[in-house]
Amino acid sequence: MDKLRLYLLRHGQTIDFERHLFNGWRDVGLTELGKRQLDDAARVLGRIPLDAVYSSDLGRARYGGEKVAAGAGLTLGLIKDFREMSFGKCEGLNFQELAKLYPELAEGILCPQTGKVSFPEGEDDRGFQARIAGAVTGLLEKHPEGRVCLVSHAGVGRAVLAHFMGLSSSSMWAIHQDFAGLHVLDVYQGGTYIIRALNAYLGPEGYAQDGPGLAALVG
Repeated sequence: MDKLRLYLLRHGQTIDFERHLFNGWRDVGLTELGKRQLDDAARVLGRIPLDAVYSSDLGRARYGGEKVAAGAGLTLGLIKDFREMSFGKCEGLNFQELAKLYPELAEGILCPQTGKVSFPEGEDDRGFQARIAGAVTGLLEKHPEGRVCLVSHAGVGRAVLAHFMGLSSSSMWAIHQDFAGLHVLDVYQGGTYIIRALNAYLGPEGYAQDGPGLAALVG
């Protein structure tokens, strides 16, 4: 292969997901559905000849990484730099709670194009994007070609895509990734890239079936 095919898988549904909490470095657990989502994803990705599997060191991502790695017969590599954005003092809050304590921050989250979004005692969006860009560069140096799966977080997925697409730290907030959603992109030597799938679904109605869907993921 003359390219790296990168599979960016988000972790599954988290405990208290319905409260829409800011879970950055907070090591929140998975629901039973969240575990099943990752089990299903691992079964699909296990049919792809992966060369390496990595995950963030947070439990919700590590669970999926371990499942995918086991299915591929590989050892999981943990990379702390692929953690979600650190929300600092806002960890564990929902948006309404955050808005009461930090109204200017809430306004910035709703309108990120107006300036830098910075979480108290946490990260700002520019620093976060730079952290992920550095981690991706390291991954490409280690794997200039082949097939690699990274199990991480919604923020990481958007930051990786923003890095390749040349998007600003404010624009990256427009990229969504569902629980156990999958982004797939090919990165060619020299920096050219092609996005093959965006927030793809790996369940029984999706890429899990034999046919053009699964074939598109294998490449």
